[in-house]
Amino acid sequence: MYFPFHGDGLLAPLGADGITARAAHAALVELDALGRETARGLDLTQELPETDLHKVLDLSTLWQPDRKRPPSGVPGQAEHWDDKVAKARRRLTQAVEKNLHEVSNTSGKPVTVLGADDCLDKRAEAFRASIAQDEPVVSVSDSGCLRRWLSANDSSATSLSILTFIPGRPLYAAVVTPGTALLSDCSGSWRLTLADGWTAMTGEPLVADPDPTYIVLPSDLEPLGAALRRHYQELIFSRDTSSVIAQAVLGGAVPVAVHFTEHVLNSAIFPVAVGHGMVVRVDSGKLIEKPWDASRHLYKALTGEIPFGDEHVIARDLWAIKRATRILALERDLAAQAHPLDAPFDIPYEDELYGFSDFDDDDD
Repeated sequence: MYFPFHGDGLLAPLGADGITARAAHAALVELDALGRETARGLDLTQELPETDLHKVLDLSTLWQPDRKRPPSGVPGQAEHWDDKVAKARRRLTQAVEKNLHEVSNTSGKPVTVLGADDCLDKRAEAFRASIAQDEPVVSVSDSGCLRRWLSANDSSATSLSILTFIPGRPLYAAVVTPGTALLSDCSGSWRLTLADGWTAMTGEPLVADPDPTYIVLPSDLEPLGAALRRHYQELIFSRDTSSVIAQAVLGGAVPVAVHFTEHVLNSAIFPVAVGHGMVVRVDSGKLIEKPWDASRHLYKALTGEIPFGDEHVIARDLWAIKRATRILALERDLAAQAHPLDAPFDIPYEDELYGFSDFDDDDD
């Protein structure tokens, strides 16, 4: 496969871009394998994952008398899927770890891969500690609902955020969905599919003309759906907005999305979107339009210098961001009123946004 990044990890060490690219490729291959196994079972020619191989080598591990099993039927099936999700998460992390341990990087030190153990906060602390010690580190974090993707084959249900720190280099990020991987840095952006390999992007949306009737929203905002349809006719709600943003905004014609960050380790879509030509309004109201500013902002959030916030608006242009921001503020205010007559009479109920009269220059 064509590898458009400097170094090969053998004769020439890889930089942060190459490390992120290899991590994204390994994760995409493993997601594809997990999807095929769920639908058709394990391929006879496929290498057994490490989590299952030890059971074949030592059959005694199949029996765990100290573990209290649930009764058969629904409880037993539920436990099976809980275990399946935990194994999938571990396999994804191990696939990245194995891939990166086969190559060298410009720091001359082995890369620590975080993702399968502990909670997000503890992994963020470990990531921060690696930065403080100038140690290379990669975080692989799944957002949305991995179980829903495995059970329902819903490609928009989950995605992986990959964040890479190599000493002396900017922070790199990639988003991996079940069908594609998107990578962005301060100098360019790339798209990976297993069929076509790596493709360089131009820093612009794939579809030139946006469709203003669409907006991507987190599922938490569904109670506002009826009100928001006065402004946007097509609302796309998702538990994992990162996956839908990658597909519908960066790869489609949807002009704007609201992204609930969940956690800073789950927010690789933020710098990736900027690298693909989008504008991001962060929770504080600041607008970020340049890839290096996005990388710096995420780095400061990871190191604890600034709060990351909970809600980002990602859009193709400033107009789309201002429109979405004002509509959300309006409908949230109206929904918070105890009685319809309590709403101020001077708040317009129509989408009167073309003049931006309600926005100060400070928002820019």
